[in-house]
Amino acid sequence: MKLKEEYNRLVKSVKATAKESGNKIKSEEIAKRLGFTKSYFTELLKGSLAVKEEHIEVFKAHFSKELSADEKPAPAGDSLNRERALIKVLLHEVAKLKSAATGVAIETVLQEFEQDARSIMNELNNQK
Repeated sequence: MKLKEEYNRLVKSVKATAKESGNKIKSEEIAKRLGFTKSYFTELLKGSLAVKEEHIEVFKAHFSKELSADEKPAPAGDSLNRERALIKVLLHEVAKLKSAATGVAIETVLQEFEQDARSIMNELNNQK
C-alpha cells in the first residue's frame, strides 16, 4: 500500500471511531492535534505533498487510542480467548529472545511486532 493511501486510511479510521463514539472529529481538529495547519494537513490527504513514513508514525503516535479502538476484544467465554492468550505468550517469548539477542529493549521489539501486524492486517483488509 502506498503511504498516501495508508495515511488516508488512518484518518478515515480515526474519524469513523470518533463518529461511532458520538464525538465527530473534523480535519481541523486532527491537524491541530498533529501540530499541522489545516492547509498542510489537507495537502497531505490530497497527495499534493508527499506523505512520508514519519507522517504515518506521528499520526499513529497521536491517535493510538482511537486506532486501537478498531480492535474489539472477544466476548467472555469465547473459545478463541485461550488461543489468543497463547499467541500473546508466544509473542512475548519471541520478543524476549529477540531483545536478548539484539540488545534492543523488549518494549521496542513489541512495538515493532505491533507495527508489522497492523501493516499486514491493512494489506489483508485491502485485498477484499
